[in-house]
Amino acid sequence: MRPRHLLGFLIVIFIVISAAAQSQEPRPAADPFENAHEGLFQQKTDRAVEAGRATAAFQPSGTAVQGNVPRRNFIDEQIFGRMERDKVPHAPLAGDEEFIRRAYIDATGIQPPPEKVREFLASKDPQKRDKLIDSLLGTQEFGEQWTWFWMDLLQSRVESFSFWLKTALKLDRPWNEVVSDIIAPAATKSQTTIPELGAYEMPLYNNLSAQTLTDKDNYRLMNRLDLIDESSINISRIFLGLNIECISCHNGAGHTDTVNLYLTEKRRSEFAAQAAFLGKWRWLGDGMLFFNVFADDEANGYTTGNDAPYSTAAAARFPRDGRTHEPAFILTGEKPRPGENPRKELARILTSNLQFSRATVNLIWGRLMTVGFVEPYDGFDMNRLDPNKPLPNGWKMQPTNPWLLEELAKDFKEHNYSMNHLLRTIMQSSAYQLSTRFPAEWKDQYAPYYARRYVRVLSGPEVADMLAQATGRPYNFNNSGEPVQRVKQTSTPSPRGRAGGSDPLAVRAIMQAFAQSTRETPMVLANNASAVQTMLMMSSPAVTDRVQAKGGGAVAKLVESGKSNSEAIEELFLRTLSRFPKQEETEVAGRILNEKTSKLPYVTVGDRIQALEDLQWLLLNTPEFLLNH
Repeated sequence: MRPRHLLGFLIVIFIVISAAAQSQEPRPAADPFENAHEGLFQQKTDRAVEAGRATAAFQPSGTAVQGNVPRRNFIDEQIFGRMERDKVPHAPLAGDEEFIRRAYIDATGIQPPPEKVREFLASKDPQKRDKLIDSLLGTQEFGEQWTWFWMDLLQSRVESFSFWLKTALKLDRPWNEVVSDIIAPAATKSQTTIPELGAYEMPLYNNLSAQTLTDKDNYRLMNRLDLIDESSINISRIFLGLNIECISCHNGAGHTDTVNLYLTEKRRSEFAAQAAFLGKWRWLGDGMLFFNVFADDEANGYTTGNDAPYSTAAAARFPRDGRTHEPAFILTGEKPRPGENPRKELARILTSNLQFSRATVNLIWGRLMTVGFVEPYDGFDMNRLDPNKPLPNGWKMQPTNPWLLEELAKDFKEHNYSMNHLLRTIMQSSAYQLSTRFPAEWKDQYAPYYARRYVRVLSGPEVADMLAQATGRPYNFNNSGEPVQRVKQTSTPSPRGRAGGSDPLAVRAIMQAFAQSTRETPMVLANNASAVQTMLMMSSPAVTDRVQAKGGGAVAKLVESGKSNSEAIEELFLRTLSRFPKQEETEVAGRILNEKTSKLPYVTVGDRIQALEDLQWLLLNTPEFLLNH
């Protein structure tokens, strides 16, 4: 029986994290048709304000004393220099317990093992934080964490692509090279032998009328131009941070005027020119068009009047103009060099443009710091990035810190597009290492300054893998015939196999509650707590089964070890929250355990087991476990 008197308290605490009312900067009024476009380019709420309020709910104001914070790199010069100029208070540095858990989760998606926590806290090495960061980058778990992140963005569930991407990330292959191979994978091979084609799984799936063909030459079941359009939109969204879906149907003027100044200047013909880089890309099949596809560059181009033998009429957007369009890069108008493959030219032009670096560092910064410079990640307004450029009345600069965004983008490019360098630079900064605790009353106007660490609700696979890790009950999923123990070791958000004693459907349900998509729709980088999350964590067999000693795991091993009550409490805190219990926590948990084990001669081993199970269940249901803080 779980301690029911705590349920209401847990629900209130966790939901408060996302319950604050949202505010939005005033903008010119939009008619109903324009309102339909707002979700494409602009957050309905201010994510920085939202994150600040959520963190203030988790750590009330006045819970820290502001101290001197060293400025360790150019990030700190920008962040703390700006706060100093504007007289904005900031949090102190996080303690070692906060930092080690944060760094592990951000870099690897799992918690530090108890022995690593003990070792780190005991170390007197002044460089131990930098050394910890370096020890995490490039590990197997690091590859799994960041492969999952990019697979979600690219909406891919193709195993060969997942393995290829994981290898590239672990080896720190220059990111411009990785993206170039995604944009322009080698032709004439299937996605089983050219894994980069797996990045186009969802556009291909969405633009087929049937997956199984009775006539392998019936290509009218594929709309190649729609596939090219969708692929072009995804490439721009993810790798340029620019959502051009609106202008795939019509000109921007009259439709994006109130949400994106840059796109208001763009015409549908410019979208067609961008899509034309993929115009010669031809997809072929031999009966199972989705699972066994081949690609080459022998099509006639982006000819919207007749794309035979494929279906020509637009199925997913307004009718096209019937013209043939030549490639031209949407940001600069640059055309491919004569005689060069247009797809490879798109890869070259796009990855050499500084906006590619801006979009990439914005995604990584947003993941590590909870709030990106630009939100949503694909909502960049190119006309509102330069702080020296005057803006029309009613508009303000888009990035939370345009100077730092620009400096990070240039630094990423100068260091050969190294993901490890980018992650290391951010994680080593004092800005990243600030505490969630704040020395003064929190105000919404502090939000863009990154004056404290913002809490982040764990992602679906992070929750699932950390549940298994904390309880000592690994999964037994099947990844192409190989047994794996973590969700992120698979390539799909619907892993197959047994969930270590609990129904895998229960694990999937928890993942979905924590914003894990099926990858059939574009990724939303959510940071919201909900009642559904709370109820599932309290009652799902993925949790309640795992804390039980009868299945083995952490509680069973504690009982078998003969550890005292205080030692058992300490171990469960380290396993579940990556920290030692506070004195008052030890006293409260100790009283519960002692009550269960002091009723001699009637006490049984089962009483102590249930008390330990209840304690871990309770720790798993705290906001402290469910947030990265």
